[in-house]
Amino acid sequence: MVFLIQCTSNGKKTTEVFTRDAQSDTATLMYQYWTLTDADNPQPRDVITKQDGRDMMPGIVFLQNGEIVENPAGQTIRGKFERFGDSIQVNYEDGKTGSYIIKMINPDSLVVKRVSDNKVTTILYSATNTWWPDVASNPFTKDNMAWTVKPKEPETADQIKQRCKDYIRFCQYYLEGYSRGGATKISFVGLPNIFNYYTGGISIPSDDKLNKKWVDCFYNNDQAIEGYTMIRHVILMKFNWDAKEPNWINQTGPVLKAMRDSM
Repeated sequence: MVFLIQCTSNGKKTTEVFTRDAQSDTATLMYQYWTLTDADNPQPRDVITKQDGRDMMPGIVFLQNGEIVENPAGQTIRGKFERFGDSIQVNYEDGKTGSYIIKMINPDSLVVKRVSDNKVTTILYSATNTWWPDVASNPFTKDNMAWTVKPKEPETADQIKQRCKDYIRFCQYYLEGYSRGGATKISFVGLPNIFNYYTGGISIPSDDKLNKKWVDCFYNNDQAIEGYTMIRHVILMKFNWDAKEPNWINQTGPVLKAMRDSM
């Protein structure tokens, strides 16, 4: 069963500039979502695969506030980084340290040499053409991805609703980053997502075909279904779509915000 929203209408420590002229500013190109294309001497966390039916898509995100998220759609590792020219020093949340050396960066690709756990891996990432100049609206901040952390105890209906609202906000920010960066292709592979997007519409799958990673964001399957039901209720409402906007990416962000406000 599918529920569709009806359409109605460098050596020194660098100081980063949080602006970007399309994709020509290589000083800030690193601040986007990069997905892995290839790796030399890969570690388990650098492999595109499935685990128990869950897609694992390695990637990396550097944020202007010094947060680093390795593999937000895979074996996620978080930490803080400092950049000194082409050298990036990282303190991971688990107490370990690592480093990245930028070997190449351009609008299409990023090549880094990562040293972590005494292992050296050279990784080629592909650009997603995303851009979030405001860190607060970057979907990959720790706060904006808090909804993906499985709770340790059952949640109340209000807590489940908030988790769902934060999921919708994540999707809004995610799409806005693609829109702002001028992307023409979008991928949710590996992310805990249940939305499918169309020009003028959004759908969700039936409750027996939910993304396992999305279900894992809840205490148990029953609470995931409770959250799914809340989203289904909202998605059946009618929202105003900008019929003059030909790009569904630009068109969808405001509707997601309206959906969240309606919960």
